[in-house]
Amino acid sequence: MHSRLLIKPARFNGQPGFALKVLDPQITVQQFLDELNHSYLHDNWPRLWPVNRADCEGCDLCCREPLPVTSIDVMQIGKALGIPQLEVFRYLWVEVQGAVVDITLRRRGQKCIFLNSRGKCSIYARRPFACQTYLCCQTSPEFEQLRSEIVNKGMDELVRCSLAAFNQAGRPLPVNRSFNARIDPRDWRKGHFTGKNSYQQLKLGKLLSFDLWRKMLLLK
Repeated sequence: MHSRLLIKPARFNGQPGFALKVLDPQITVQQFLDELNHSYLHDNWPRLWPVNRADCEGCDLCCREPLPVTSIDVMQIGKALGIPQLEVFRYLWVEVQGAVVDITLRRRGQKCIFLNSRGKCSIYARRPFACQTYLCCQTSPEFEQLRSEIVNKGMDELVRCSLAAFNQAGRPLPVNRSFNARIDPRDWRKGHFTGKNSYQQLKLGKLLSFDLWRKMLLLK
């Protein structure tokens, strides 16, 4: 397989982890995810497993956090469940604080709603970007910033297109919790995620800030 990423061991805060550089400036987000997941599953990465655990099978520790979703994530979840995009909101949690809207996977108790009784993800093949990049090991500050920048842009598009879709359907955006909500559709503009229905359509370098992309890119 042609390598588009350079992944190597590193230490952060005294603990073992990994560092990542991009070799291919044309890499798509899906190619990034595919190569990251392949390396994570098949290479000997240092993990932060609990005591007496030797693998991730059935472990749900990383499924207890509020996990944000993008517009593409919601499309993928809809495909996995065989339901329209607006109906996916039954599985999401929408919180508004002033003009800020956060959309995450809904939880049942303290765990993700998509976990089954055996602690396994029921939509694993189409799990969100945040889930695919929530790794059980120490990571670099650049990697965490990459996750944040992509998720933020993807969620902005999710809010934009969802407000429009619910308005067209004659229904308000379903908000589960709000604090002084001031939602104005004009606050969310079209961006790189607009009109995209897969991560293969998105170039990684187009989504990252200039400074971060410069740090991540390793030209041959």
